[in-house]
Amino acid sequence: MKWVLRPDRNGVHHAELAPHDGKEIYAFGDTDANGRVEITLMDGTRVRARRGELIPC
Repeated sequence: MKWVLRPDRNGVHHAELAPHDGKEIYAFGDTDANGRVEITLMDGTRVRARRGELIPC
């Protein structure tokens, strides 16, 4: 199974995450105090997103 990033279009961090929409996730990291998970994309980029923005395929 693989996971992809699907940013919430109405979310506060959409502009930050939009360029990564649909990219495959390589690894998951820690969850911060705001409930956002650190993820590493297949291209090595690291971003933080809410769990609901991580979609299994």
